[in-house]
Amino acid sequence: MSIRPALLVKLGVPATLVATTLVTLTGSSVSAAEPKPFYNAFNVPARQLAPAAEAYDPHSVLVKFSPKATSSARKSVLAKHNSRQAATLATDDYVTVTSNGAAPDLLKKLKAEPSVELASLDYIRKADATPNDEYYASDQGYLSTIRMPQAWDISKSAGTQTVAVLDTGVDAGHPELSGRILPGYNALNKTTNTNDDNSHGTMVAGIIAANTNNGRGVAGVAWNARILPVKVLNAEGSGSDSSVVAGINWAASHGARVINMSLGGSSYNSVMHDAVKNAVAKGIVVVAASGNEYSNALHYPASFPETISVGATDNNGVLTTFSSWGDTVDITAPGWHILSTGPRALTDPRYEPYWGGNGTSFSAPMVAGVAALLRNRFPSYTPAQIEARLKSTARDAGPRGIDPFYGAGILDAANALGATWAPEFWAAGPDGNDVPVRATFMSSTSITGAIGTEGEEDWYAAQSAAARKVIVTVTPPAYDSANRAQNLDAVLSVYDDQLRLIGFSDYGESAGATEEVSVTLPVGRSFIMVRNFNGSRDSRPYTIRVSSGTAGGTLVGNRGWVRDTAPVDLAAGVPQDYSPVITFERDVVPSSITPNTVRLLHGKTGAAIPSTSTYDAATKKLTIDPTPLLQDNTPYRVSIRGLQDTSAAPMDGGYDVYFRTVDIAPAPITNFTLTGQYAAAAMKWTLPGITDLDQVVVRRNAGTTPPSAPNTGTSAYMGPASSATATGLANATSYAFRAWVKDRSGKWSSSVQAQLIGTYSTMSATTTAMDFGGSVTLSGSVVRVDTKAPLAGVPVSLYGRNKNSSTWREITRVTTSPTGTYSVTYKPNYSTVFAWGYNGSGELLGSRTGNWTVDVRPTITANLTATAITLGQSTTFYGYVRPQHAGSPVYLQRSTGSTWTTITSTKLNSTGNYGFSIKPTTRASYTYRVVFQSDGDHATAVSPAKSFTVS
Repeated sequence: MSIRPALLVKLGVPATLVATTLVTLTGSSVSAAEPKPFYNAFNVPARQLAPAAEAYDPHSVLVKFSPKATSSARKSVLAKHNSRQAATLATDDYVTVTSNGAAPDLLKKLKAEPSVELASLDYIRKADATPNDEYYASDQGYLSTIRMPQAWDISKSAGTQTVAVLDTGVDAGHPELSGRILPGYNALNKTTNTNDDNSHGTMVAGIIAANTNNGRGVAGVAWNARILPVKVLNAEGSGSDSSVVAGINWAASHGARVINMSLGGSSYNSVMHDAVKNAVAKGIVVVAASGNEYSNALHYPASFPETISVGATDNNGVLTTFSSWGDTVDITAPGWHILSTGPRALTDPRYEPYWGGNGTSFSAPMVAGVAALLRNRFPSYTPAQIEARLKSTARDAGPRGIDPFYGAGILDAANALGATWAPEFWAAGPDGNDVPVRATFMSSTSITGAIGTEGEEDWYAAQSAAARKVIVTVTPPAYDSANRAQNLDAVLSVYDDQLRLIGFSDYGESAGATEEVSVTLPVGRSFIMVRNFNGSRDSRPYTIRVSSGTAGGTLVGNRGWVRDTAPVDLAAGVPQDYSPVITFERDVVPSSITPNTVRLLHGKTGAAIPSTSTYDAATKKLTIDPTPLLQDNTPYRVSIRGLQDTSAAPMDGGYDVYFRTVDIAPAPITNFTLTGQYAAAAMKWTLPGITDLDQVVVRRNAGTTPPSAPNTGTSAYMGPASSATATGLANATSYAFRAWVKDRSGKWSSSVQAQLIGTYSTMSATTTAMDFGGSVTLSGSVVRVDTKAPLAGVPVSLYGRNKNSSTWREITRVTTSPTGTYSVTYKPNYSTVFAWGYNGSGELLGSRTGNWTVDVRPTITANLTATAITLGQSTTFYGYVRPQHAGSPVYLQRSTGSTWTTITSTKLNSTGNYGFSIKPTTRASYTYRVVFQSDGDHATAVSPAKSFTVS
């Protein structure tokens, strides 16, 4: 698979291919095409776009029978319509009726029945995270391509994250953007007027942050992101580099956390690059459209290393014809038939302000919106970490692994935010004619083929008994820009047997144009090569025809470089110890083969694999020997750039070969360790070095026999992490664990196992109730449950909680004796629930004793000011409560024989003192006491009784 050198934008490409909605930066200024009309790109007025019909069970109807309908009448209705009662809802009056026929037909018939009071289709309801916006279901299918619905189940909020939109301005008063737009800046005239007089910026802003789940319009990626409009482009969609630089700097100093630039051009500007680097240094994520240049020409600011460059796909995850590509592309997102907000002032009053369009301009804001969600979810992440997460969680598309067409793959918002991975997008395998050695022989004058993979070259061989003049014609499938995001713009090359170019045609001014060249085919074998100018794929067939001609052709030059590769391009199942071999047509200068010109790249990380390259001049074969064993089921890419042949001709462009290693069962986890806790176990392991990890599965059994298979026992963990905690373990019980690794193709590793032995702890105490200030001794022992052997010299903790609290605290920690015993004498200030606990170790589970409650009674003193008084005099019963309990009531009780009667109460003062004045009305002997009622912290306490006489 070759990569052609950087190309200028091809002249005459139809506007629909270059996507008029992309603002392009050329040289020192920016320019854009005419604004879109005030209807969406699909030529349907927005008001005529109806929401998709709500889904319902195709064979079920909900029915409420009339209360007067008898059982026989109901059965008669069901039999009449060949239906049956499937379920009863709440009462017998509400039922689900099913039929083999269509639900709408059954509904119509049942509504006509006298015994049926109500009937309705059995609609399918969705989780609240699915927005109810008017056009979401019918026109925003591209959001499902990037798994936004699943992402919203994790996080819909961008919190306080602000996305700066450097563009043509924003219609801040648009109802879908109400409350989303912050005061912005106009870099063109240095004012605060950021009104959109073009449409482009308003569409970009709506993709990022249109008000979502409001029952109208469209759904934005980040439901509540804030937009900072920065107008750097005028009504024609153009603006100078100085305006863009000023906009970047202003956004960076006014709270932007993400910057979106759906603009660009082919010229590098060091000042703009510096502005981008400064923004990233401030922690700002910078996202830019890769361009709609129809080629791999560099496009700035997207091609700056610090930006996230975004290419465009259709809703099926296939690269669009217009999307720029190349090694600077980081990620892709849908950019075909995108519906968003349009400026009201530019919208015909007959239509609603929702516009549609195509372009990488609309792919970039999807990535910017997800970046805002990520910044909110992971606030400590740096811009580099945000980019790395977006790329590492992207879904692979096109040639497997990182490639120049999709970058790391297609944006997967759900996986980026923490959901599980999704399968890769479909990609074609080897087509069998990727190099001249495997060229398809033309046994007749015509043959058909198709460009089934991005960047593909199709080679055909023609045999000539004598030199002959011919016309070689390539007829692509019909050009269809309205309905197809991919169209073939064929490039035709004809070579002799030494791969010297003898004919070339790229005269067609657009996709769908016929390419034709008159050449003289020499005696022997000649080659015909067809590729797509823009690198995208088109599964529809093209036709090659070789017919007699009258005009001859001469050598054009530009001899081909590669004659054969092993493995074949897009191969799968390549052995892990494989050494790729490239067979050249030219004599290569050995000194030009260096680690910088010949690289074997890891398809997931892009890292160069340590390798040794050996060139055999006699066979012109280059062998690449990887130093480490290649990982299984992993994409790799052979990248060749910058070689030189013996005539001093440099290699133009480059050459890539993509392959994937054999898919074998994954290796198990290693270093599987368990650390016992109480009712839990801390688990750690080392993951195997694979790129297709699905999950680690850990199961457990009570006892010493681990589960035998991943679907037996009890789940302890399932996920991709390298550590976890198993919870819910029973006290005084041993557990055996077994772990497996599962890869994404469903293969399982061998298992590893480990176990923890349970322990048993006991406790006793010297009392269950005591006065405040007293002490209790709490003792016990701890043993293994398997051997009953005592645990000597291990730490155990005494835990306690206030009787009216559920929060435990560690009171103290001691070490067990040689016989596994422990003891502590403790003076509690409150009524306390105690428990001893052994917290576990690397081979033993922790355990807890049962609870032991010790009630603490306050100390209450009692005094009389006089023990003998005369009638008419009084005495004072007084004392204090310790601890003080200021404000709590105490009750004065009098003895009446065998019972005590409460006479009155008072509240303790700030020092815990109390006093009662007693003035009896009759002569007698009296006995009193004071009672403190339990308040949870302390038990009920009674003071000593005190007596006095009245004479």
